[in-house]
Amino acid sequence: MSGEPGNKQRLQALAAFLPIFEEPGFSAGETVFPPDLPNGVGRFPYSVRSESVTRFVEMLYAENWIVPFDWSKWFETQEASDLFDGDGAALAKASEDQLSKMLTFCERRCRFGWGDPLLDDFESGLIQRIVHRAHELQGYDLG
Repeated sequence: MSGEPGNKQRLQALAAFLPIFEEPGFSAGETVFPPDLPNGVGRFPYSVRSESVTRFVEMLYAENWIVPFDWSKWFETQEASDLFDGDGAALAKASEDQLSKMLTFCERRCRFGWGDPLLDDFESGLIQRIVHRAHELQGYDLG
């Protein structure tokens, strides 16, 4: 991906979410637990993304951060393990291509299973760290 036209725009679009996600009280969404039906039949909980997260995901697709590749197989690699490691050392050095792979994994896996793993990625701070790295890749000094 390096050297392709539009990379600066992609990085800017991603980094633009940093102040939103770092705002005190930011919420990515919630899990809703609906009451049982009157006949006693239980209903499944479901996740609702915040407006900011919905716009973020729309931007990911519009700016081609979500890329076609075998993300489930990639997630089993050492590269992915290092990038998703809790200490953040590899993520702090991640390339634009690696950020794209991480974002693709985070968003695409949401289509399988219940719940919304992307909301968990926000809660853990992973998405914020990815967006922070995109901001750094633009050449800004974040102090």
